[in-house]
Amino acid sequence: MNKGIPDRDRMFRVAFSMIRFMHDNALLRLLVDPARLLRDLGVRPRDTVLEVGCGPGFFTVGAAAAVGPEGRVVAYEVNPYACAYVEGKLAARKLAQAVVRNVNAIQSGLPDRSVDFVFVTGVPRVVGGLSALLTEMCRVLKPEGSIAFRPSRGDTAALNAMLGELGMAHTDTRRRFLIFQPRL
Repeated sequence: MNKGIPDRDRMFRVAFSMIRFMHDNALLRLLVDPARLLRDLGVRPRDTVLEVGCGPGFFTVGAAAAVGPEGRVVAYEVNPYACAYVEGKLAARKLAQAVVRNVNAIQSGLPDRSVDFVFVTGVPRVVGGLSALLTEMCRVLKPEGSIAFRPSRGDTAALNAMLGELGMAHTDTRRRFLIFQPRL
């Protein structure tokens, strides 16, 4: 055990190293264009996008490209090492329309009905629980907005049921993302 480094800090560093290795590499960039994928899911120029669990920013940079300079991307991440890394990527690319916040997305602080598009990719666990996260996502989503959720594992039927109870309908599945929209 290294002296002077709290266990929580070490946990964040190790977790970020693993996530960066898997989700921020040249092979993945050759296979997936995140801006194109997000446009395929429904992100439009000038949208306000909420990304839950941005990790190393693979999709954050893509979302910023998809919304363009007049849009806005808010990326939430609980790992401070990931946040610092993504902030550096955004600054290097001069993507001022995107911000990273080192907070838990279940307490977003965003106004009601202020987001056009919410997306979650491969978040295996949510501090505070999935139900609390889904409730917050529905609260900030505009009535004409969409939620795209790509579960890392688990029961998609449970996800459908939870979002159904919150007034959302599963309208499509695209590129392994489940798309939900408010019921009319």
